[in-house]
Amino acid sequence: MRSAWLAALVALSLSLNQGAGAEGAQPLPPGWDLALSAGAPVAITAEPIDISGGDLTGLALSGAWVLRGDHPDFGGFSGLVVSQGRLFAVSDFAWWLGASLREEGGALHLTNARLAPMRDGEGDGYSKSGGDAEGLTRLGDRLAVSFERDHRVMLLRETGRLGSTIQHRRFEQLRSNQSLEALATLPDGRIIVLGEGPDRGGFPVFLIDQAGQVSEARLPRTGQHLVTGADIGPDGRLYLVLREYSLLFGVSIRVMRYRLGPDGLPLPDSAETLAAFETASGIDNMEGIALDRGPGGDIRLWLISDDNFQFPQRTLLVRFDVLQ
Repeated sequence: MRSAWLAALVALSLSLNQGAGAEGAQPLPPGWDLALSAGAPVAITAEPIDISGGDLTGLALSGAWVLRGDHPDFGGFSGLVVSQGRLFAVSDFAWWLGASLREEGGALHLTNARLAPMRDGEGDGYSKSGGDAEGLTRLGDRLAVSFERDHRVMLLRETGRLGSTIQHRRFEQLRSNQSLEALATLPDGRIIVLGEGPDRGGFPVFLIDQAGQVSEARLPRTGQHLVTGADIGPDGRLYLVLREYSLLFGVSIRVMRYRLGPDGLPLPDSAETLAAFETASGIDNMEGIALDRGPGGDIRLWLISDDNFQFPQRTLLVRFDVLQ
């Protein structure tokens, strides 16, 4: 499988370098519409809600909405990409979500939305154990997905099906439900993957290079929060969303940011806590994070929650402006 990764990632590196600084000029992933075409339309409502009491540094809250869809499999979203007015998400029950984003009169509209099951190279669907998708990232004109339980990273093909799998012995040594949780693309086309839970003294950080080779490092854990999502911003920095959950105190969320070193790894001493939310704020189980540029060129940060298909959890979409 690594030869397929080599060809794909070399091409991606060229497209990323040629398109640097012009995100809007990059084509949308060619397999995306085909993947969604195998599914069904879904009507989504976005109800504004108040998120208050968070401690924000370098971020300004610019919107928060409860999303509801008229499809029984709408929910469980754990990975997010926002690009060129389109929202892409994956659920940990092996579903794709695609929608167009439009704001009008202060309201957010998700239109042309579809929900579709993930398919492998043979066109077959995935069970929960094989389709527990957690991380999603855009690589030029491709999408990559990370999975836990069956620990691997896969590319979405032009056919709308998943293939070009990367597996590694170290992936298999991670906890079944705390493994390849967060996925992001470096400016040079390499992929960075973070494990959810601490392992061997810190969060495992894997770099997948253009040849499909995997190297590993550690990011020291701060506090009790676990990694649930990652993205590289237009500013070239790594953004993480982290969560702590307890039956007594509920959910607590942190958004952190790191500069990257010459090797592409996050520099622990550069850690910044940009947002801290506790249950009383109205926050939920935020697992997906994405950064894009707004119409005026400003950097925006989006979070989406995994409702686990359980009351009283909700699917929240939250947006911030990055101030510095």
